[in-house]
Amino acid sequence: YVWLNFQAFSKIMKKYDKHMNYRGTKDQKSPEFDTRLDGEPFKNSRLDAVLEMYRSVRSSMVVSSGGAGTGGRMEMKLIAGSANRALAEELAARLGVPITECNCERFNDGECSIQIMENVRGNDVFIVQPTSPPVNDNLMELLLMISAVRRASAARVTAVVPYYGYARQDRKDRARVPISAADVARMLEAMGVDRVCCVDLHCGQIQGFFGPRTPVDNLFAGPIALSYFKLKNLQNPVIVSPDAGGVARAKAFLEGLLAAGLHPSLAVIIKQRSRPGVVGSMNLVGSVEGCDTIIVDDMIDTAGTLTQAANELKNFGAERVFAFATHGLFNGPAAKRIEDCALEEVVVANTVPLRDEVKAQTSKIRVISVGKLLDGAIRAIHTGESVSALFNNDLGGRLLA
Repeated sequence: YVWLNFQAFSKIMKKYDKHMNYRGTKDQKSPEFDTRLDGEPFKNSRLDAVLEMYRSVRSSMVVSSGGAGTGGRMEMKLIAGSANRALAEELAARLGVPITECNCERFNDGECSIQIMENVRGNDVFIVQPTSPPVNDNLMELLLMISAVRRASAARVTAVVPYYGYARQDRKDRARVPISAADVARMLEAMGVDRVCCVDLHCGQIQGFFGPRTPVDNLFAGPIALSYFKLKNLQNPVIVSPDAGGVARAKAFLEGLLAAGLHPSLAVIIKQRSRPGVVGSMNLVGSVEGCDTIIVDDMIDTAGTLTQAANELKNFGAERVFAFATHGLFNGPAAKRIEDCALEEVVVANTVPLRDEVKAQTSKIRVISVGKLLDGAIRAIHTGESVSALFNNDLGGRLLA
């Protein structure tokens, strides 16, 4: 529960009066402010009544279990893994649901020990845990949390996985290699997950790696980024795909700008890799001379491809070069490469937490939140409503945070 701290606010206003030399004058603010605080609902004797009202509202936030098969009523529970605690806390604040206490400890040999500290029997449980670096540790933590709540008789378990690790290994491109994205899906299903909610999967067909009894909601952060770039006063915008595989993603971004009244064009960079993670050569299809460009991708790993593409666009005459990627991993020399290249800004979502060492090396990274997007998805899943409205580009302005 959140309530106003009367003493703290009163002291703030008294310090303000002292700083502005208002004390003892007709302009003094603190007495009027104290009077206003006396009338606020989260104050003194009225606090208990408000908390009781909140409890009654919470008790009505239930939904018939339907497909869960219990025939009862379900209360929402939100469990946060250790991968992105800040995003989980934002979701808890937006949903008005406290984070369920969960102890995650590690033995000296690296084993993960999970214990859910509250009763989840018959509840609708949402586990917020992206499988971001360290991928294997966070993936195992997610699997064990699903197993723990399933063994604790939760009615329904939804894994909220903003970043789906192993998504790039979605096919057999060489001999004797696994399809790791499919194997991760099988592990999640084996632990008993009922539903998965992701943001911008590397390839949409990953949804098909899950069986028909485990629906996957693949949300898009593009509309949120569109709202951000509308504020940039773009001149002759060109949306650039950094490879042929990302043309569909860039085209969707372009259509969003068209709906906003802008007139962007599309360009594609054709790259040849000399070995995994190393780009050999790059060619541009399209014209960017005198234009503001936005490179659109789903993730940034070491930023080698991104920074080379930005420098190439500048060489081809681009005025300003921006980049948007949903997942900012920023491994290895990524931060230094971004700081030294021609990019003006790199916009990423908070699906993966931005590390302090990355912030220290570059000031070009801007983070937008997917909290409102996931909040809407969780509410829709919990109440049994459709999530299709969240794919509408017109919602971007309301989702920008």
